[in-house]
Amino acid sequence: MGFAERMTWWQWIVLSLVLGALLGYLNSGPANPSVEHSSVSPMFFETGLMQNPYVDPANPSHRRRWVSGIVVHPVESLQLGGRALKFQLVTFTFFLQPSPEHPSGSTERAALLAPYPYEPQPRRGPSGLRLEYPATSLYFGRGGDTLQSLAARFYHKSTPQGVNAIVNANAVLREAKNASELKIVTGRLYWIPWNPADGHTISDFLLAAKNMVVREEGTAAIPISFQYTWWESPKYVYEIWMIGSFLLVGVMWPAMLRVMVKGGLGRTTEEEYLSRFKAGAPEPAAVAPAVAVTRDDMQRLRDLEQNLEASLKGSGPAIAAAAPAQLAAPAVKKLSGEAAPVPAAPQTPEERKSYEGEFYPVVKPGGTKKE
Repeated sequence: MGFAERMTWWQWIVLSLVLGALLGYLNSGPANPSVEHSSVSPMFFETGLMQNPYVDPANPSHRRRWVSGIVVHPVESLQLGGRALKFQLVTFTFFLQPSPEHPSGSTERAALLAPYPYEPQPRRGPSGLRLEYPATSLYFGRGGDTLQSLAARFYHKSTPQGVNAIVNANAVLREAKNASELKIVTGRLYWIPWNPADGHTISDFLLAAKNMVVREEGTAAIPISFQYTWWESPKYVYEIWMIGSFLLVGVMWPAMLRVMVKGGLGRTTEEEYLSRFKAGAPEPAAVAPAVAVTRDDMQRLRDLEQNLEASLKGSGPAIAAAAPAQLAAPAVKKLSGEAAPVPAAPQTPEERKSYEGEFYPVVKPGGTKKE
């Protein structure tokens, strides 16, 4: 951890932002472009979505929708035939009717590449059985109407995108074999979808379908639900990865390194080691100043030596007599500043003592214990 220990806070922050930008770039690609070869059509998806729920013949209370588990991904760009098309990947679960192999029915996971902006494509036109469809409105054909005039009336401007939206929303126009059949018949009902210039998404269509189902079926309706993976959007991917990298690499990781270094798990520089003793360290003990030796001190030392020699040559009483004089001599200090050792005084015979008392011993000189 030598190199990591020497990095400063701002260096960790710069590293975290660069790492977050790199991870955001690597995770900002399409969700799963390979599904373009196995994607179902918008018409198939809408038909299953708007079809009445499946009712189990053996148990009428057991009802379920044909399309469920819907997951909508953000808008992406896809290259098809040299053109860049925008789409939204939609994955869902499709319920299959019961069969001898699966008496209770089975499910299959499917995918849809929903175009952006999204244009509804009902399988059938308006009829007596259904006069309402999500994201569309009804219109009775009048004399003199054309596709261009309808686009101008409902979208405030006749554009190729508006004309195609009206054609794709009506089966009678969608299935026309030539341009002469692309005409508005007086008295016929047509679906007029929302304006493609408004940039509606498949999520908007699912919300409109949910509201319509609730209006038609009331409290017995099985609501249409879906999940939108907003965090996969390129404008959020960079923010999520950069913020996460900043918190983890720029804040938490340097803090953990400092804790580990202080705990003794890393290398300590000379400056850090010496800084431990700059504050709060106990002061060294003061050295006693050197004592100057005078001539009188030297003379006393010679007299003491002579007395000691005389006492050693003499008898025991001479030693006892010389002891008080020797003890009176002051301690002689060496030139190095250390005190010279003082000869121990000879021990005298211990005086006889007696101890008595009711609660604790009391020392009394001489005598013997009372009988």
